[in-house]
Amino acid sequence: MNTETDAAPLGRRERRKRATREALLDAAFALFAERGYHETTVDEIADAAGVSRRTAFRYFPTKHSLVFPERERRLERFKELLHDDPKLRPYQALRHAVLALAVEYQEERGYLVAQDALVQATPELAGLELRMDRDFEEAMVERLRDGGRSRAAARRARVLGAAVMGVIRASLREWLDGGGKADLAGLGEEAFRVLEEGVSV
Repeated sequence: MNTETDAAPLGRRERRKRATREALLDAAFALFAERGYHETTVDEIADAAGVSRRTAFRYFPTKHSLVFPERERRLERFKELLHDDPKLRPYQALRHAVLALAVEYQEERGYLVAQDALVQATPELAGLELRMDRDFEEAMVERLRDGGRSRAAARRARVLGAAVMGVIRASLREWLDGGGKADLAGLGEEAFRVLEEGVSV
């Protein structure tokens, strides 16, 4: 289950580390799918991957970090994209970051669909995913405030951040429910159009 994009040739040691990481992820997702998240132990995952328990915990300090192995990398990537072009106004910077990340998500379709199936079947993981989403929303709010510290600026940033989070959730849900076969960036653009046109009542 390759969840990283190779940027440059790797040395032998780095290749070995990456192979161990991938073996642990492959074993974890196979066992989770077969037995369930709570019914699978880290010891069983380590054994299936051919490594020691100690090695498994060195790569993944908690069992849930095996389910969300890319969370920190994705968050940092999202923050980079939010500041990719200093000339963009805050809302346009959000739009750019969300759609750029959507393109990258499509490259990890198989992993993300498998992850979603596991999360939807495990309430504990679903709750954890929602808490993780807050960090993405906080990053958006900070970008939308653009240094503004007034109460009005904070309120506006919170409302817009929550709205864009809705765009992300709606687009991802449709994409994942369809097995990741649709154009995720296209779904995102359509959702942004709905948001920007507003709702007539």
